Amino acid sequence: MVRDSLVHSFREFLRFAPVDTAGGKIIVAVSGGIDSMVLLHLLHEIQREHKLTLAVAHFNHELRGKESEEDEAFVLAQSRAYGLECYVERADTGSLAESQKRSLQEVARDLRYAFFSRLRLSLGFDYIATGHHSDDNAETLVFNLFRGAGVQGLSGIPFFRRDLCVIRPLLFTTRDEISAYASSHNLGYREDSSNASAHYTRNFLRQTLLPLVREHINPNLTVTLRRTSELFSRLQEFIASASSEASKSIVQSSTPEEIIINIPQLHRLELFLQENLLHQYAESISHTDIDFSTVQSITRLSHGTSGTSIRLSANVAVYNDRDRLVFTSIHRPQHYQYRVELNCRHDFESFSFNSSPVSEAQLSGDPYTEFIDASLLGKELVLRNWREGDWFIPFGMKDKKKVSDFFIDTKVSQLEKNSIPIFVSDDQIVWICGKRLDNRFRISPQTRSIVKLEYTPRSLAG
Repeated sequence: MVRDSLVHSFREFLRFAPVDTAGGKIIVAVSGGIDSMVLLHLLHEIQREHKLTLAVAHFNHELRGKESEEDEAFVLAQSRAYGLECYVERADTGSLAESQKRSLQEVARDLRYAFFSRLRLSLGFDYIATGHHSDDNAETLVFNLFRGAGVQGLSGIPFFRRDLCVIRPLLFTTRDEISAYASSHNLGYREDSSNASAHYTRNFLRQTLLPLVREHINPNLTVTLRRTSELFSRLQEFIASASSEASKSIVQSSTPEEIIINIPQLHRLELFLQENLLHQYAESISHTDIDFSTVQSITRLSHGTSGTSIRLSANVAVYNDRDRLVFTSIHRPQHYQYRVELNCRHDFESFSFNSSPVSEAQLSGDPYTEFIDASLLGKELVLRNWREGDWFIPFGMKDKKKVSDFFIDTKVSQLEKNSIPIFVSDDQIVWICGKRLDNRFRISPQTRSIVKLEYTPRSLAG
């Protein structure tokens, strides 16, 4: 009875799923555990009637020594029994996690999905199928709830993840139903010894917390949480549509390494939409999960003072730059020094610099344009970034000031100060571009020739 009912439910679930898999080419991700072995069996059962093309993929994480080797051998043997090609990749996941200073689970997941994606593209297949079921979905939802995830986190595991072409055909069923199906078909599978350890958060949820909730609060917890995730999933679709439209008015610039947001435009939106967009940008630039408390910190930053910043990860930060909120990847500061000539435009990777003679200074208050006395310039003109010990005499002042102190006073962030070009003449600072002119090079009543200096960061270029 279990045999027939689960196959029937499987067919019906795929029939009404968000994507049509009939006639599709599917790579089945098989670890050797009970979930993936039942998934493989069910797909093989309906392969002919649904005109499916199937292949198997297995990733050996080399985490459990002999057990990992036996898992790989088992999956290869089962694939041959089904008459399916099996593709295997392996990596020393533990060493990689240690060298990258990331969690083992995160690195393992990234390695697996990178392999599955490469394989799908190389074979020309449509989908990657994984064995996630409704209990996995319940655990994911509760885990995300406890760590402060937003609406997307409470949507649980989607049937279809478009960016990776991943489908989850077992989301309709429970762990107990999968176990009963495997037993009724005498399906072999491998037990992962790490699943018994309560040291992993998900195992703690599965073995301790959720059973107590089922016993004392809701015996149908898995079904309830599945319905909850479906509601949040629909809400997330609505929010995604609204966010896409709102992004058009607030994103000034977007690259894989930098997203620049217009703060006044951001603050015109409803707070909920603001937070949702900031969450989206933070995860997009950092490629990691961002919790709600971090989103709130970013929101506060958008109302803070220019130059303040927060880290999202070791390599990503967000900082307030006057009326802009900048999400950026952090690279180790690279010292640069470029020779420049007067009356010439120079284009560099992150900015352009132009100098030209003019008959008079047309002062406008534009921080990216300055006018100087040309006769005071020396022979060697360079553009370089800040160096320890640099000093200048800020416009309107008589005394020296360290450039590092000037950056602190004007709330220039640590992220920004290493990238700001400084125009230098014979080792004397002329202009901290976009920030302040040196008083020694100002125009005076004795000035007879004037040079207009223009600095344009790439983020402001048209």
